[in-house]
Amino acid sequence: MFYEKIRDKFFINMTNKWAEHDKKVLSSQTLPENIIEVSDIPYIEDGNNGHLLDVYYPADIHGPFPVIINIHGGGFIYGDKAINKLFCYHLAKKGNLIFNLNYQLAKNDAKLPDQIRDIICALDWIGNNIDSYPADKNKIYLIGESAGGYLAVMAALISKSQRLQNLFNITAKPNISINALAVSCGFMDWSRRGFLYSGLRSLILDKGYKKQPYYKNLIFKNIPEITALPPVFLSANGDDMLNDMTFKFIELLKKHNLEYHFVFLAKNKQRKLGHVFNIFYPDWEETRKLNDTMLEFLLSF
Repeated sequence: MFYEKIRDKFFINMTNKWAEHDKKVLSSQTLPENIIEVSDIPYIEDGNNGHLLDVYYPADIHGPFPVIINIHGGGFIYGDKAINKLFCYHLAKKGNLIFNLNYQLAKNDAKLPDQIRDIICALDWIGNNIDSYPADKNKIYLIGESAGGYLAVMAALISKSQRLQNLFNITAKPNISINALAVSCGFMDWSRRGFLYSGLRSLILDKGYKKQPYYKNLIFKNIPEITALPPVFLSANGDDMLNDMTFKFIELLKKHNLEYHFVFLAKNKQRKLGHVFNIFYPDWEETRKLNDTMLEFLLSF
């Protein structure tokens, strides 16, 4: 009980700092014009804010548009689709149709497996409703940053695997095909030690999680279905504390001869980039180049 109190206080303080940062950044943002937005659509009809999504697409261009499904980050315990709205608007401005997802945060009753089920349910809803939007059903992409990147890869694997669906107790059967993925500053490795990572595992996973049948299948190197992963765009930078996770994930992709493209931005004297900078600062030259490169890669599939 004492450990849990210390852990909870630590993560509350950490997410409060994130919220202060995000509030300051969001208050200074200006959304691009000529974007059609449909907000707070429930992909599960249960009144849960974690089960809502937004849709954005250009108002001044005729579709059909490539489809990008976005999953926000936040360490599995923080965040909301609103934080990624400006990022998604800029992707829409480039001529894409964006589904921007919420999912339950992994605290209290919801845990990581619930988040994975949420994403699969959202994919299922999108597949069943995509004809209501000016979407090119032959060009569908799944992207995420930080924890959202992890969830994107897991969703791509699980959506096509009956074994994993059974293991995670997933009944939804998404009838869409993911052409390619993009992961920015991904939280891709569960093996890190230390209070931060052991505390996070104890917070977002069930008690006795190591004995749960699904646990080893949360670790990419243990998932046989990784060999069927679609092409992946990966990005990291020298100021990001998680960049070694991306390097480790790339070694796994290389082992299985999987297609990927990696962009690494080294530290520079002009400014500190930091974790998922391309989500928050669309006007930075580094952001424009990185996001354009990401789109070029995705749209090639």
